[in-house]
Amino acid sequence: MYHAGSLTEVLRALADSFVQRHPGVGIRLQSGGSVSMARLGIAPSPSPDVYGMADYAIIPRVLMPREAEWYAAFARNAMILLYTDRSQGAAEINGDNWADILLRPGIRAGHSDPALDPGGYRARLVFALAERYYRRPGLTQALDRAVPTFGALPPGRSVLDLLRAGELDYLIAYGTTARDAGLRFVALPPEVDLSDSALATTYAAASIRVANPPGDSIEIGGEPVVLGITVPRRAPHARLAEAFVALLLSNVGRGILERGGFMVPERPRLEGRVPKGVRQSN
Repeated sequence: MYHAGSLTEVLRALADSFVQRHPGVGIRLQSGGSVSMARLGIAPSPSPDVYGMADYAIIPRVLMPREAEWYAAFARNAMILLYTDRSQGAAEINGDNWADILLRPGIRAGHSDPALDPGGYRARLVFALAERYYRRPGLTQALDRAVPTFGALPPGRSVLDLLRAGELDYLIAYGTTARDAGLRFVALPPEVDLSDSALATTYAAASIRVANPPGDSIEIGGEPVVLGITVPRRAPHARLAEAFVALLLSNVGRGILERGGFMVPERPRLEGRVPKGVRQSN
């Protein structure tokens, strides 16, 4: 399975449950930025059996129709600001003054690469929404300058490692990341954090341009953080993969997702030629 890093813990738990139901099946999870995972899967190499994306829209935008013909949008997340007790400004930062703290000289903050990871382009959308919400013209550009993209790190190191080591004060990330990592965080206003489906129109007022290698760029509009999953056309073990997705969309999967901090709708949104077994699971 190629999947977003933010899904690691819930997919591990779901894999354990799946193997109990299908003895002898082995599941290998490979995580990374969802955009990079999608590109890896369409390279001239063996296809994964499942794609689990932090942004459902990557599936229709990158994988459909050549690599995939359906997807399920199954859970929501929120953008938050991660920090530690050692972070500069930790004693005073809150949901009202966070932007001013990030703009202070000497503060070290960052986010993942928007060209590779939805968490990166969603961080930039948070900045654009903050400018509108706080009515502060120029805030988007100021935050873009103050909070840079983190590119490639040495093997075995992540941006979370930089935060834990005190090399970084703040990180724009997902709410579930704070839960999984056991780190402190600032909850952002709902009008900014991309978490509320009722605020979809508000989020849509923001848009950014993101690099789209090999030299192009695309415009990404603001919308709620919604995750997606699919089984690609070339999946070597398609029936087992569809059964795994069905388990994710069942009450068992819902419970695992909710315990992991995700917001789960009453029913997932299914688009395209969804296999019968997946449709019947909900």
